Amino acid sequence: MMMSMLLSLTLTAGAAEVSVSGEGHASNPSWSPGGDWLAFEVNNYGGNIDLYLVEVANGNPMNSPQKINIPGASSSFSSGGSVVAAPSWHPRGIVIFEGSNSGNDNRLYQQTPEGAAASQLLTSGQIPGDLSWPSVSTDGKHVVFVSDTSGAGDIYYWDRASNQVVQAVSSPYSEMAPTYNTDGSQLVYSRKNRGSQDLFIWDGSQSIPLVGGNGDQTRPVWAGDSVLFFSNERGDDHWDVVASSGVGEKKTLARDIRLPQRATPALTPDGRWVAYGVENPEVSGNIMFTRTDGSATVSLETGVVACGEPSLIEVDGRIYLAYTALPSEGADWRQLHIADVTSLLR
Repeated sequence: MMMSMLLSLTLTAGAAEVSVSGEGHASNPSWSPGGDWLAFEVNNYGGNIDLYLVEVANGNPMNSPQKINIPGASSSFSSGGSVVAAPSWHPRGIVIFEGSNSGNDNRLYQQTPEGAAASQLLTSGQIPGDLSWPSVSTDGKHVVFVSDTSGAGDIYYWDRASNQVVQAVSSPYSEMAPTYNTDGSQLVYSRKNRGSQDLFIWDGSQSIPLVGGNGDQTRPVWAGDSVLFFSNERGDDHWDVVASSGVGEKKTLARDIRLPQRATPALTPDGRWVAYGVENPEVSGNIMFTRTDGSATVSLETGVVACGEPSLIEVDGRIYLAYTALPSEGADWRQLHIADVTSLLR
């Protein structure tokens, strides 16, 4: 299962649970830059997805999660086709996300925790159509996203200073999941072409193929100068975490992982560790951590089952993990948990 050396170090979690009223699977947790807020989705798989924010202090949720409402939305799970999802955080503590109501266009919205109601980030006059896959540059100057306004799905970015929308990548195919590197000089993204996905890097003027092959190479994220991504090159039911440090280069870090609903590989802020759940039922109650150089793997025993959807943040020298899991085999809904994993990863 693991491509790296599995160390004997295992930590048993003392996790805090984030309580959510109503029915649905918790998924896709995303930490704010300061680690004081956690955004996450609740999906009832009935055509609706809600987005919540919960305040966190010292790894513990504070108060009840607050549901984000977009203009025209009604109460949770009460109207068909309402989707509020895919949170991404601006350095100023603003959460940017996708939203749509009852078959209307999918648009980008923004909201400050404990602030005013959500508002559209971009007007239809700036760019019409469906907008998706928002991601924010490290310095907060640009928000990159995918729009169908000029074709199957091309990549644009919004420049915050000028309030202008600029097209970065165009092709006859569908681009997805664009993400900036640390200094904002490059984007990595996936492109759907002839039934599979390949990865490309945009350097500000042109797109350069990074890696391809059988199946999908998808949802890339930068770890320093390397790119981590999910790949099912070994077959549709076998998802792996793979790293690339250059054109055509691939190194498998972990095999048969539990694929998140939408998130990219979960990294510690320093890029040294990637976290993931696994499909193997014997260890489905663990969250695994592998060094991004492939040198070691350690595990967290959670006491619950079917663990996945990890997200990591460092606050005041402590490393916190958010993840989702079923409380037991056969349980109805996935729940959200927070654990301090500092001692495991130091």
